Amino acid sequence: MSSDTNRRILLIDDTPSIHEDFRKILGAEENGSDAALADARAAFLGEADAEQSNAEAFEVDSAYQGQEGLEKVIAARSEDRPYAMAFVDIRMPPGWDGVQTIKQLWKSEPDLQVVICTAFSDYSWDQTMEELGATDQLLILKKPFDSVEIRQLAHALIEKWNARRREEALVESLKTAEAEARSYASSLETMNRALQTAQASSEKSSELKGEFLVHLSDKVGSTLGEILEQIQVGGAWEGERPAGLERTIDASRELMVTLDRILDLIQLENGTLDLAKAPTPIVELTRELVALRETQAQAKGIALALELPQPIPESVECDAARVRQALDPLIDNAVRYATGAVEVRISTEPTVDWQRLHLVLEVEDDGPGIPTDITGRLFEPFSCRGSQGVGLGLAVAHELIKRMGGELTHAPGSSAGTVFTARFEVGNLSGVRMIGG
Repeated sequence: MSSDTNRRILLIDDTPSIHEDFRKILGAEENGSDAALADARAAFLGEADAEQSNAEAFEVDSAYQGQEGLEKVIAARSEDRPYAMAFVDIRMPPGWDGVQTIKQLWKSEPDLQVVICTAFSDYSWDQTMEELGATDQLLILKKPFDSVEIRQLAHALIEKWNARRREEALVESLKTAEAEARSYASSLETMNRALQTAQASSEKSSELKGEFLVHLSDKVGSTLGEILEQIQVGGAWEGERPAGLERTIDASRELMVTLDRILDLIQLENGTLDLAKAPTPIVELTRELVALRETQAQAKGIALALELPQPIPESVECDAARVRQALDPLIDNAVRYATGAVEVRISTEPTVDWQRLHLVLEVEDDGPGIPTDITGRLFEPFSCRGSQGVGLGLAVAHELIKRMGGELTHAPGSSAGTVFTARFEVGNLSGVRMIGG
């Protein structure tokens, strides 16, 4: 327990020997004598008990009559050192009995946890409850006492008292924080009213900015596409193409890809990207994406292959366009960084619903792997900028897979490089032919 835990116990009993026994059981003897504990157990049980564990000791005070106990409780409260619990004997002639004592104690210390110690009583349990009321702050300890039971009661009720105080302190802290927040909010009320118009204007400006970026990117992409089309058909000049033109064409295509990915990110951030699920030939779709990167792979001497390690449904229900948008950057990224081979794999995993499947798309390369300094931000836009790209492909793929209710992860490859795994649910179409495996 923490050092500020209240472990103060008041014992109210008219028999001095009982006080000595309780101190041996609950107090901290300097010599830690097992014999002293054995003596206490013998006094209560008539025989030695099992060895007691070295638990934390309690601070035990004594009172020999109910009136004296009340005075100690009042004094402790005035010193801001209240008792957490009290053991109270039921019969203490000639003064108050245990029930009368407890009633007086609770008037002064309502949270005090109490154990009534009794061998026989002038009160039945029903009479006790009638006098004291139904409460969770009262337990009964029957004689002859068990030292283990005494310690358990002490530990449980002490912790209960401290838990209640911690809860009260937390509530007070929350009330204070709430009051401060209300005061702060009140002081800002005038400013907030003035800012409402500015906020609305800012939101409108942000919306217009997003629309502007979409229109701008779309316009630039369309214009660039027209220029590329004219260049490729040779309509812009006569004779042989100028030197370096192919490099210009490649750079223009790369710019168009970048613009498309910027548009995708804007739509994802604005929540305007919708999913249109339909039967999709997933194997054929993936094969087409692999074929699109064949020229790029061959130029680098990279072996690019599609593998189906298990039978795959020919068609599944998903958004083909979004799957294509997510998978293409993964294949492109793998080809860019691979040194010898890229493998694309398709598999499925069952779900709890036979009408749904987990579609698993893996893209593995044998490149240098992912630097440790960017591992945690790999899927953030522009986090991987460099000679290999502008750092949008993985960000778009990650957001698209998440939008489809799945996840995109990465891990070291089987021998070197990296494997990216996209896993998301698709509809399992009945009666579909299986391919591969």
